[in-house]
Amino acid sequence: MRPSPQWGLLVVRVGLAGVLLWFGAQQLLHAADWVGYVPAYATSLSGLSAVTIVLANGSAEIAFGLLLLLGLFTRISALIMGVHLALIALSLGLNQIGVRDWGLAAALFGLAIAGPGMWSLD
Repeated sequence: MRPSPQWGLLVVRVGLAGVLLWFGAQQLLHAADWVGYVPAYATSLSGLSAVTIVLANGSAEIAFGLLLLLGLFTRISALIMGVHLALIALSLGLNQIGVRDWGLAAALFGLAIAGPGMWSLD
């Protein structure tokens, strides 16, 4: 008896939600530790401080992480976070963190294509 591919989607969805929730919480709890990752163009174009950008980013990652965990608006949430992580990876370049973010972005794009799977509110 083969396990259903639906289990794989569930594992990917919950795992990605966990990553987003962890990073979002860390940014909200320790914003000053994350300002070094904010590119200069983000502050100059937005007029916001780096700390404000980190707090907004952390809040968005928690919101979308919760939506993925619940399986609510899964495809659009995964697409938005996939684009978000791809942009972060692009700005970081080909280093350990950038390559990791490309992998997470690819998994989010795959989830956006495949849909939420079982045990979702979608």
